Amino acid sequence: MPPTPDDTGPSRFDGPSDPNEAYAFRSQADRVAEEKRAALEAPDVPWRVWWLQSGSKWYLAVGFLIADVWIVSLGLELGAPALSLVGLLVAIYLEFLLYRYLYYIPPLDEPRRRGRFRRTWTRPVEFGRWTPQGAALRSGGAVAPAEGPDPKEFL
Repeated sequence: MPPTPDDTGPSRFDGPSDPNEAYAFRSQADRVAEEKRAALEAPDVPWRVWWLQSGSKWYLAVGFLIADVWIVSLGLELGAPALSLVGLLVAIYLEFLLYRYLYYIPPLDEPRRRGRFRRTWTRPVEFGRWTPQGAALRSGGAVAPAEGPDPKEFL
């Protein structure tokens, strides 16, 4: 027999019964409502920017893993483990370059080089294409330091 509304008890939360807890609950609920309203009026980061800068990293890594498994399994299926190993090493290098092309940000403690940026075998770009610094550099602006204190000051 399914429960009737009388059997299940109250269907909604009326709040705490203690007056002090009720005041704290109302003030907290008002603060949350104000934060929601402010977030809807002025959104912080567009979804596309969030996806390119941080959301897609995990999916890219899963894609790399799938490609590596395909390469190894194809080499083993053909009966050529050496081909499988060579293909895996080439794929890992290309994946490394692609990841750095998209997401590379130089470490803070690395000294800035004077002059133009030169590509190397391990650094295809100065800043990753899907990083805020890379977007600023491509738009012609200078790369601004992060907001707040410089982390080097605390070392």
